[in-house]
Parts: sequence; C-alpha cells; structure tokens
Amino acid sequence: MKLKHLTLENFRAKAYLSMALGQRLTLLLGSNGSGKTTLLDAISIGLGEVLTYLPGVSGISFKKRGEILQQHNRQAPYTRITLEALHGLTWDRMQRRDNSKNTAEEIPAGRGIKNLKHYLDAQVITPWSAGEPFDLPVFAYYGVSRALLDLPLSRKGFPKSHERFDALTNALNADSRFKSAFIWFYNKENEEHRLQKQHKSFDVTLPELDAVRRAITRMFPDLSEPHIELNPLRFVVRQREEWLNIAQLSDGYQTLLGLVIDLSSRMAMANPHLDDSLTAEAVVMIDEVDLHLHPQWQQRVIGDLLTTFPNTQFIVTTHSPYIVEALNNHLMRSKFENGALNDTEAVSLLPLSPRQVAAYRLDGEDVLSLMAEDRGLIDDQLLVHFNDINRLYDQMRDIEWEHHNR
Repeated sequence: MKLKHLTLENFRAKAYLSMALGQRLTLLLGSNGSGKTTLLDAISIGLGEVLTYLPGVSGISFKKRGEILQQHNRQAPYTRITLEALHGLTWDRMQRRDNSKNTAEEIPAGRGIKNLKHYLDAQVITPWSAGEPFDLPVFAYYGVSRALLDLPLSRKGFPKSHERFDALTNALNADSRFKSAFIWFYNKENEEHRLQKQHKSFDVTLPELDAVRRAITRMFPDLSEPHIELNPLRFVVRQREEWLNIAQLSDGYQTLLGLVIDLSSRMAMANPHLDDSLTAEAVVMIDEVDLHLHPQWQQRVIGDLLTTFPNTQFIVTTHSPYIVEALNNHLMRSKFENGALNDTEAVSLLPLSPRQVAAYRLDGEDVLSLMAEDRGLIDDQLLVHFNDINRLYDQMRDIEWEHHNR
C-alpha cells in the first residue's frame, strides 16, 4: 500500500495543504519551523488507522491537545488528515474541537474509514483468519531521536516468538525502537542455530535473517558478519579485521545502521513467505535523513536506501544540499543508457525516473514544488533557500580576489 496524495485541513499550523507524493521518493525541504516534521506526523496519524484496525496492533492517533489549528485565539472546528493510496483507496481521520451540534454543522463531509476497513478485510484479515497467504503492508517512521539506540543490557523479559503483525508494533512512533529489532534478531539466530544443529550443517540459514544481513552489507560494504554475542549482551559487526559492538561505531554508523536493521527486520517479520522480504511494499518516513552523516554518505544514502529496499516508498526531510545534489544525479542518470556513459562513475548510479519523485520546499503556508517540469530535475536556483552560507562564501571569495589584485 503506497501513498499517492496527502491533504491536511486545520492541522497544527497548516490551514490547508494538498500535495502529491512520489511513488519512490518524496523530498521535503525547508527551514526549521516550516512544517516538514508536521507532514511526517500527519502521514503517521493517517496510517495509524491501518494499524489500529489490524489484530493485536495499536496505531497512533491525534494528541489530545495542540493538533487543531488555532487562529486569533480560537480553534478551528476540526482537523482532518486525508490519505489516498496509489490504487485509489481514500480515507481520512478527523478530530473535532468539541462534540456540540453547532461544531458538527461547521464540519464538511469527509471520506471516513469505511473503505479502508473493507480493503483491509479483503486483503489482510480474511486471508489471515483463513490461514491463506497474504502480503502485510509495512509502515515505519524514524524521527531524529533514532540516533539514541535502545540497546538491551540483558535477556530478561525477551519474548520467545514473534507474530507477523508484531512487525507493526510501534512502527509509527518516531522515537528509537532498535530494542525490538535486537530481540527479533536474537531469537532468529537461536532458531537458526537449532536448524543447523538438526541438519548438522552451518550452511543452513534462515531467509529472514539473510534478508537483514543483505540489507546491512548493501548499505555498509565495509561491515560483515552481523550477529549477537553474550556476556556481555551486544550486537557486533566485523569491520575489516576488527569486531565492533554497534555502540562503538560513530554516530553516523549507529544512526543509519539502527534504521536499516529495524526496517529490514520488520519487513522480514511481516512477510517471511517472500523469497526476498526486502522487496515487499512499504512506506517509510525519515526525518532529517542526513542526520549525523558525513557529506560523502549524504551523497549516497538516498540511492543506497532505494536500491536496498526496491519497493519501498520513502518520504524524507533534509536540510542538506548534498542530498539534493545526489537526487539530481539519480534523476539525470535515468536519461542515459549505460552505453552513453561509457565507463564513467555515473554508470553505477541508480536511475530514478522523475515520474517517481516529488520534491517540495515548505515556506510558511506555501508548498512549492522543486521539480522542473521541462527537465524533471530540482531547480538548482532554489538551493540558496536552504544553503544561505553560499552567499557569504562568495562575498569572502570576492574580497580575497580584490585583495590579491591590488
């Protein structure tokens, strides 16, 4: 279930907003306070209705206070979030200012969640209850607190098994959730060890674990052999000739590695029947995708995520011009056949069609598309809106030039 369109009415500081979402990638740019995180929060609330309807899962909803637009010391009658999926399914979630009749009369009719429930009944719940195969949609939201990994210190309280719907537990909470992925990996390793002992072969592996291992090594070519060790309990990886606890890695490694392990384990848990669970459909939101990443990593993180999770729709925010530059390169790459590029470095870039991408700059109430219709690329002239330091650099360079030419 990928998303096609988002509409907000009276949500927080946004009186109205309507925007199309890219099938593979939506990039949101803007200064602090422009509302980038608000949009991610809104999508997570809209998707929260999906989780709430599924067995054994709780989705997030509106907070009790602060969600309805307030202007001139008066709240709007309601707030509403409407989501449209690619296949045409549309639903909305609404919060009223109060339950009075007068307020109800001020609220325009919406879509509600009836169609969503019918869809989930047909696609998920009915086949699940009948023991028939089905694909479980995966959703995940990673906020800026994901850099603080929740590493368990002991195995006390670890559950012994996992159900498919457990893949969506806390999936739309923006805070760090690495602990659940750690526990799942630990239990699956134990299951794999039992199978190896039973078959008397170390070549026996679990496809779900292999999917997570592939995700790690695709995103981090310098890391290998991820596994959990005991006494003390820790998640370790091999980097060249050293074995390192994940907590020993740099902030950049921890931030991105924790996300990759969490997302890939959720995808493996949700759809273990797939030959490659990393190819399952998913909607993933990442706030500040460049968080703690070196500029060289910022230039490749979007391409690496899209390659590693080839059927995932990413909705991300950023302040980084390196992210924008990298996206431009991927979009330009789609215009060339391999032969036209010969042996240049661009051959290895992931081609990304402009039809699969949306990019916006948030500026107050305005949401401006950054896609140039004639080229399908982000307009380079808009970079100055989030990279003002360029102007100061140019001024200093001019002063230096004048000084040397006196």
